[in-house]
Amino acid sequence: MWVDEGARRAPEQGAGILRRPLPRSAVCFSGGGTRSMVATLGQLRGLAMLGLLDQVGYLSCVSGSAWAVTSFVYAADGVDRLGRVTLPEQLTCADLACLDSASLLVPATSKFRETLASFETKGSVPPDRAWCRAVGQTFLRPVGLETPEAPLGFGPPSEALGEDMASQCQASCSRPRAIQPFPVVHATLNWPEIRSEQQHHVPFEYTPLAVGAPQVRELSYKEHTRIVGGSYIEPMGFGGDLLESVQVSGLVRGLPPPQPFTLGDMIGASSAFNTTGRNVRAYPHARYWTPSASTRGPQVVNDLFTDGGDVDTMSLLGMLRRKLSVIVVFLNSVWPLALDYDPDIWPLPGQIDPAVPCLFGQPNCRWPHNHVFPRSAYRDLVRTWQRAKRDGRPLVASMRLPVESNDWWGIEGGWEVSICWVYNDRVRNWESMLKHEVRQLLRGRSGDPGEGSLVRFPHYRTIGENPGALTRLTPAQVNLLAELAGWGVLASEATLRDVFDRE
Repeated sequence: MWVDEGARRAPEQGAGILRRPLPRSAVCFSGGGTRSMVATLGQLRGLAMLGLLDQVGYLSCVSGSAWAVTSFVYAADGVDRLGRVTLPEQLTCADLACLDSASLLVPATSKFRETLASFETKGSVPPDRAWCRAVGQTFLRPVGLETPEAPLGFGPPSEALGEDMASQCQASCSRPRAIQPFPVVHATLNWPEIRSEQQHHVPFEYTPLAVGAPQVRELSYKEHTRIVGGSYIEPMGFGGDLLESVQVSGLVRGLPPPQPFTLGDMIGASSAFNTTGRNVRAYPHARYWTPSASTRGPQVVNDLFTDGGDVDTMSLLGMLRRKLSVIVVFLNSVWPLALDYDPDIWPLPGQIDPAVPCLFGQPNCRWPHNHVFPRSAYRDLVRTWQRAKRDGRPLVASMRLPVESNDWWGIEGGWEVSICWVYNDRVRNWESMLKHEVRQLLRGRSGDPGEGSLVRFPHYRTIGENPGALTRLTPAQVNLLAELAGWGVLASEATLRDVFDRE
């Protein structure tokens, strides 16, 4: 167990934990179901083709992007399954209608609704396990990372650990191919379980090294109070029982959980989207240890977990807490950027992704704690994106921003971060290079959306893009979005290289 040491300190940043420290850079991918999953895989293709992944310290992801990053990082053949970006002039309608059976994109076309219903109705797993099992079955089993007949936990590659840590890391489990880029998956811890305006939403992180909430918080609800957070546990011990108090060294004896906490459990929690009518017993639960101020030792609570987007849909703020110097944010949004929007005023719904302005100070009831940048920078960011969209270029904006203090997130202010923002939107230059038959496919976007419609391309709905589907997209929908996202990275090579050179 690691006890939180304050701002900028995560377990992997501790002295001697890793054999070599990670680069102080991150690529953050937003949430957004299979839309985000597909765009993330396209963006990873582009970064891999440019050789930039070697310069990335962290891959930060949430919800749908966690489906992509986890498969890519943990699958032994993830690089081969990722594929490459195709030049737009080489795309054909026939190619777009097909997917290689080994591609990491294939799960985005799976019938997730049916898989989830099967687990929910058969009663083969408890209600709070159905979602995670369905997510694992759909998004991880095709690459061999979901094995319900012999479930595996996860952990770090032992060769990347410091000497003391490596001696403690012997168990059989799923491990990433390499420690870098270091994957961080985000979820939300909810307390109490009762839905109300007073329910607390606490950031929660999963890495190959440690699982936990990074800050100690005292939460209150009516006459009840609780200390939560401030501790990380090795993934193989998450959900188990303690046998003693935590030693000064951080070591603690405990019993492993009855079933390992798996990669499917992790990405299931990260993507368990909140709906008001859903019974809380159907959401993922896990036993989390929190150090207590008393001498009784850590408190253990069977906590409720939901989508990490409930606190940060861009998976950005945990990277600022680590005080990283270079960050690239891919915002794979459901909202197109409005060209007639004036960023001198706060936006109306639908003019821009609502997760952006709250980072710069717009009051927001969904994300009330996320202000980290000055408002003046918001105007510059949006105008840069709008100029790029008018010019037919990818919406990419690179800037150096002062970071403001945010006690709720444990972010220290008074420093600057080099940050590159990439907004998912239509790109006229890319479309102009497509073959006539493919352009016609995109131009046939009018009318009522039906199966395989491109009316909303590239802003597919997070849920229910196709009739009767929950997350399923068609091969053409998947391929077009992945190719656009990947080409956008290649077309922005100079900007991205300049950003990473600042690390």
